[in-house]
Order: sequence, then structure tokens, then C-alpha cells
Amino acid sequence: MREEPIGLLGRMSANLLGRRFSHFFTELVLIVAGVLIALAIDGWAEDRREREAETEYLELLLRDVREIEKEAQLQLEFEHDKVLTAGAAYALLQGPNPAASGAEIGVAISSLTMRRTVNLGSATYEQMVSSGHLQLLRNRELRDQLVRHFADMRRSEMIFSKNNQDLIDDVIVPYVMNDGISFRARDNEIIASINRATDIQNEALGADFRPPLDTVLAQPPDAESWNDMRRQLLFRLNIAANGQARAEQALEQNRVMAAAIAAELDTR
Repeated sequence: MREEPIGLLGRMSANLLGRRFSHFFTELVLIVAGVLIALAIDGWAEDRREREAETEYLELLLRDVREIEKEAQLQLEFEHDKVLTAGAAYALLQGPNPAASGAEIGVAISSLTMRRTVNLGSATYEQMVSSGHLQLLRNRELRDQLVRHFADMRRSEMIFSKNNQDLIDDVIVPYVMNDGISFRARDNEIIASINRATDIQNEALGADFRPPLDTVLAQPPDAESWNDMRRQLLFRLNIAANGQARAEQALEQNRVMAAAIAAELDTR
């Protein structure tokens, strides 16, 4: 009695050698069908994993965009406050005797040296770009919109940073320091660290310490220094106005982006 080959490959070899072609092709079809079914299952499982990852990324992107929206709103409010402060100080400088409002002008000018660091980036987007996972987003239009959006946010962030460094730190702050205007913070702008710094300063200088007079704020009405101050205030107001306009634009862009991502998530 002839021993039958064991295993699929053994049977196929025996069928082929024995010219039992119908059996051979039947076994071959079974192999091919099994492979195709396995590939289909793997493909379905991989597609499901990618769709789950896509949904998770969309949710994280929506979270980031809404956080950037809050950041843009805070920047808008900050810049708007500087516009109002510079405008109010300029109005006082236009009066017949600016020295009569010297203390109020000094507070305003001091507050205009303050600036705010802005972060308009998305860690999720950066991770998607670096890992190549941005391609998981099947909606090509949304994908392109995200690329344009975060390029705009990066550009806006760089402009805010450049204004802080080149215009405020290198122009406004030196002007205030060189003209001998003492730093005075408004109550709503004093934070815990500044309060503590003031306490430390007073402890070091003693209870009898009195800051030197700001002579530039006590000049006669016809002194040229008032015109210098007006020019600096107009310059600072322009910086704040441009900052407010850019913050308004960033805020609206993020609202539009958030709506687009939310609409895509609604299709899940």
C-alpha cells in the first residue's frame, strides 16, 4: 500500500507527478484563495487601524487649534490694551502742560515696555509632519488647509517675536531707560513675581529709599523732550495696532480651521 504524502505541498507534488492535474489545480486554487483572504483581512485590519489613528489625530488637532485660538484671543486683548494705553498717554501729552499729568504718563509709558510671548504652534501637527502621518488624513483638501494654516501661524508667531525683540526691547525699552523714566506698573499688570521683586528691592535699599525724580516728566511745556515722547508713543501705538490686527487675523483663521476639523470629525 502506497503511503500518501503528508502536507499540502506534498500532495501537490504527488498530484503533479502523477498527472492528477485537477487535484493539483484544486490545491493551488485553495492556496491562492487562502493567501488572498489573509491579505484582505490584514488590509482591512490595517485600514481600520489607520482610520482610528486618523480620528485620533483629528481630535488632537482640534484640541490644539482651539488652544491656539485662546492664545490668539489673549494676544488680541493684550495688544488692544496697549493701543488704548498709548492713545490715552498721547492725549495727555497733547495737553497744555504735560508735566501736570507726569505721573500718569510715566505709568503708561512704563506699561508699554511690557510684551507678551506668543505660541501659535501645534505639537500634534509637528509630530504628524515629522513621522509622515499627515498622509493618514484622507481628505486632501483638509490636509492642504492644515499645511497652509500652520505655515501662517508660524509666520505670525515669528512676526510677534520679531516685534518684541527688535522694536520693543531694542527701541522702546532703551528710550525709557535712557530718558530716566522709572518703571511703574499698573495694578492690573503687577504679577506675583514683580511684587516679590519689589519687596526684595525695598529690603535691600532700606525703608527710607525714595526713587529719583523723573525729570523728563517735569519739563516745561515747550521742552523738546515732550515731542520725543510723542514720537515714541506713536511708534509704540503702531506696533500694538499691527499686533492687534495680526492677532485678529490669527483668531479668525483658527476659528475657521477648528470648524473644518470638527466638520470632518462629524463624518466619522
